[in-house]
Amino acid sequence: MKSEVNTFVLIGLVGVLFLTGCQPEEQIPAATVRSSGPHPQQQIFDYRLIETTAGIRQWILASEEMQKFSGQEDVLLITVKMDFFREGEHFSTLVADSGRANPTTHDIHTWGDVVVQTQDGRRLETQELFFDNQTQLIHNDVFNHFTRDEDVVTGIGLEATPDLEYIEIKQRVAADVSDETGTE
Repeated sequence: MKSEVNTFVLIGLVGVLFLTGCQPEEQIPAATVRSSGPHPQQQIFDYRLIETTAGIRQWILASEEMQKFSGQEDVLLITVKMDFFREGEHFSTLVADSGRANPTTHDIHTWGDVVVQTQDGRRLETQELFFDNQTQLIHNDVFNHFTRDEDVVTGIGLEATPDLEYIEIKQRVAADVSDETGTE
């Protein structure tokens, strides 16, 4: 009888030790557990999309990460860089925190800190920008800050070419333009 009790106690101790050894050392906070939201069907790192016409580069879209979700045509882009070309020569770069690209139409929607910088120093800063691949225009309906040399123009809503040679700010336009005739 004493042997049966010792065996029972020994089995119980081994079971408690086993269960204790299986417990995680520290609990993972609930905030760090991934949500039960949709997960990407496809995920590609160092993603590139290149648009050409008759074999000549028009633009190159690069993203640190592309995510494709089931049932959605657009792909999600994490950290966006888009280089624009004219006759194969680079003329401006768009960078943004995030974006979406339509693989069929090649239309691009970017958001976050969006900056378009041209080779000659023109600069557009905004929080959202759309690129229409068919018209080759960028546009938005949010606040814009455009700088060329010492000139600054701000306002709401924009339509422009990616080289920022044509730029139309739609509403609440304010400008601080230097007077070149008064300088040497």
